[in-house]
Amino acid sequence: MKLKYIVMAFTLCLVVLGASGMSVVEAAPKVIDFELEVELKNDTEYDIEYEVKGERIEAKYKVPGQATKYGQEAQALIEPLLNQWNVSPDINKEELKKQILSTLQVNPIDVDEFELEVKFDNGQNLKIDR
Repeated sequence: MKLKYIVMAFTLCLVVLGASGMSVVEAAPKVIDFELEVELKNDTEYDIEYEVKGERIEAKYKVPGQATKYGQEAQALIEPLLNQWNVSPDINKEELKKQILSTLQVNPIDVDEFELEVKFDNGQNLKIDR
């Protein structure tokens, strides 16, 4: 019997929160602009770009040993990476950099430049320039 009242009270709280415009669970900010450039000491370059422009997405995926992909082909390669890397405004920058380099199979010792700029739909930004 007590469980019934607890469930009812919880449901009422959810209804009140919903009616007041408060969200019980905040949605994670979405990436709307992602630019990654990695240059290795041997002049090899990685260039991954992803930008949401209204209803369409512009994307470029350039990695050594593969033909450069654009548009939907690039988008299909980039979106799983963004999810895998769990890119968010408050992520640990060093951990994210390690994850990215590991995924790209790049030894950190070989990196000459690493630049990452990310913009989120809530106005926050993330930048790594090392």
